Amino acid sequence: MKAERLENLIQRYVLGRLTDTEAEELSQHLRQEGAADSRRKLRLALKTDAYLQEAAAEMGRGANLNDEAGTSQVIPFRQKVWLTGAVAAALAVGFFGWFRDGGQSISPVDLGVASVLRIEGEGKVNGRAELFLDGALREGDRLTMKEGIVELAFRDSGVHAIATAPLSLTVQTADRVFLNRGDLKLHVPPQGIGFVVETRERKITDLGTSFVVSAEQQGSQVFVLDGLISLDGRGNARERFMTAGELAKFDREGDTRMRSKGPSGVPELEMGSLLPTAGSLVGHLYSLPDNDELPGQPARFKVDVMGQRFAPLIESGFKDLSCLKGMDRSEPLRFAGVAGSYNELAAGQGVSSRVVNEAGWLTWYQGQVKPPRSGRYRFWGYADNNLLVAVNGKTVFDGSRYDSALRDAMPVDRENHPAWPCLNARAGFASGPWVEIGDDPVQLDVLFGEVAGKLTSGILLVEREGASYEETYWGQPQWPLFLTEIPGENQRAELERLRSHMADKLMGSYTISDSAVWQVVE
Repeated sequence: MKAERLENLIQRYVLGRLTDTEAEELSQHLRQEGAADSRRKLRLALKTDAYLQEAAAEMGRGANLNDEAGTSQVIPFRQKVWLTGAVAAALAVGFFGWFRDGGQSISPVDLGVASVLRIEGEGKVNGRAELFLDGALREGDRLTMKEGIVELAFRDSGVHAIATAPLSLTVQTADRVFLNRGDLKLHVPPQGIGFVVETRERKITDLGTSFVVSAEQQGSQVFVLDGLISLDGRGNARERFMTAGELAKFDREGDTRMRSKGPSGVPELEMGSLLPTAGSLVGHLYSLPDNDELPGQPARFKVDVMGQRFAPLIESGFKDLSCLKGMDRSEPLRFAGVAGSYNELAAGQGVSSRVVNEAGWLTWYQGQVKPPRSGRYRFWGYADNNLLVAVNGKTVFDGSRYDSALRDAMPVDRENHPAWPCLNARAGFASGPWVEIGDDPVQLDVLFGEVAGKLTSGILLVEREGASYEETYWGQPQWPLFLTEIPGENQRAELERLRSHMADKLMGSYTISDSAVWQVVE
């Protein structure tokens, strides 16, 4: 990449103006083996920007200067100006070590390489000093904890780490730690690419990702939540890359066992009959007829046929049903939430494997509903492949995968949270905008389904603004599963099994809350 192009991308990143295409271009460049200098430039730019903000706060966010006419004007101290070369370096070093007040210099302050954002339990540094909130870890410090959790932010790189006890961790340098014991989850931004976590068995190098490393007496393991990491080639093991969903275990003999997560992440849930009952939110499963002309597409070139068919319905606010003509429709289905795998759902409704593999399927649930109480709500979740929620004909949540045709039918603001994994999502949980819902019933439409193939999974949660939710030990709020009926005994047991799987294997979770159930109105 040309230097001028790199500087432009870094500047736009610092200003928060990167497009998705530019973000991918920059990320791909930073992952390259010879891009260490580019990563340093990005870190320097972000540090400089942060130091300018701090200095602006110290100086009242403004400096009085005289213009050529001699009149006084206020010039913002933190100008969004691209700083390169010696100027940027001098500013970064100057603001990091020194502040001047009335011409008098102040001694530089050692802020360490990692600051403590949260600590629950007692943490010891080098076996003596106690670690406190807002404290710092310096190069060479060894942190131990018998129980609890600690959350760290590495200053230079912006790497975010959460570690759980029993813990023994050494900060070797600003971009390298050694994990002797405990669980360590890291979320690494682009400027932190190259961050290293070592265990006694392996060296794990980040290439732009989120991952969890666990170390204990028998060995260690790494689970990639998002992005890409590399493993060194110690012993007889070859250097290799790992991507989202892959798990590797290392024993003390140097052996490595690899396990890839299946596309659906969890087994098929057995929630019994889906026949509607009084008060159920009702839907149907739609598919193309088996005698229809199907696309015959290879699995790696999937086209969202059903999403394209449903697009006019979405664009009309779920009023124009003409696009559904000619499709096969199942008997009525009871909405039992979206949570887990649905590999056999379409087959259970009589859809042939040929149709499933080549054209996929979609379920459409609809009805009038009321939330437990009025207020502002937003939805969370993700699906492989299609998941969309609309309120009063307007899309309020898009949790579909990147190849879904539903995403273009009625676009809605969406934010991905890669540090909070859910089932099989590389992007982590997606969230939608806040939606104000009053005391009157609203029209709810939910679409969920598969583009092509048998393996399908998804999850749909809901959050009420101002409500308090318990967090997992990784810091993820446990929002309630979106339901329109209180689950029966068998369904609750299945959902609890899925919840335990997410908490134990994927470092994510949710709750099954009867008080959060929305009511279907006749």
